[in-house]
Formats: sequence, structure tokens, C-alpha cells
Amino acid sequence: MTCHYFKHSKRMSNMLYLSLAVLTITLTAPAQAARPKSQQAGATIVINGDPGGSVRDRYNEIKQIDRLGQKIEIRRGSCMSSCTMFLGANNVCVSPEASFGFHGPYRFGAKLSQADFDQWSRVISAHYPASVKDWYMTKARFKTHSVTRLSGAELIRHGVQRCL
Repeated sequence: MTCHYFKHSKRMSNMLYLSLAVLTITLTAPAQAARPKSQQAGATIVINGDPGGSVRDRYNEIKQIDRLGQKIEIRRGSCMSSCTMFLGANNVCVSPEASFGFHGPYRFGAKLSQADFDQWSRVISAHYPASVKDWYMTKARFKTHSVTRLSGAELIRHGVQRCL
């Protein structure tokens, strides 16, 4: 009887220790991460879902991130539209579980002129690794009212750094 209790008690202690370790990591990790648009030099910005937005605004945000020497970690959730441009930051990694939604440029739902469409497609694709850039320019950019999704795992296979 004592032996059984000892094994059960040891197992419970191990489970409790593991639970506390996971809780500690969960509670301390966000404190180390900066919010998007942080001005803190060298900060790590964790993305857990981003609906996208203005290509011009994102371009400027990425320039600021690079200037401040910040790191971008795209960990989970959906990184949509202009969020995918974070792939072009100097220090970025993705988690295999994250999902990325790509589409071609448009302005407030309206179609762009061919010249503007080509120009903004080049601006967007300049933020992708070469193999993703080629795919975007030949396929994904032609969808403007729907998205083509790639997983973080697919992007890692295309050369994007995996988050550890």
C-alpha cells in the first residue's frame, strides 16, 4: 500500500511540476514580448493573428521594426493580407501552426489600374523569400476578393526561419 501511494504521489508531483512550469512560461512569455508598433529597440513582437491593412502603412511599420532591430515572431492564428509582408522583416520567424492569407492589391475593394496593380504587387512581393515571391507574382496576386492560404510549415519549407 505504501509503495502504491508513493508512485501515485510521485506521479502527481511530476504532473504538478509540469503544470507549474507550463503556467510560468505562459505567464512570463507575453511580458517579454512587445506590442506591435512598439518603439522599444531590440524588442520581440509576437503576432498571434493580424487581419492586415494598408500596404503603405505596413511597409513603413516594417522599416521602423528593422531600424529598431526588433524581431517578429508569427506564432499562431491567421496573418492575413499585408501582415504577410512581415516575412520581409530583417529578423522574422514563423511557427508551423500559423496560417497566412495572400491576395492581390486593391484599394478599398476597388480594382486598381494595371500599372498600379503591378507596382503594388512588386512592393508586396519584395517582402517575400524568392520562391514565395515567384508564386505570389504568378498566381496569388490575381486573387483580389479571396485569399490563398499557406501554412507556416509551407513557408518554412520555402526558406522562412522557423520560430523555436
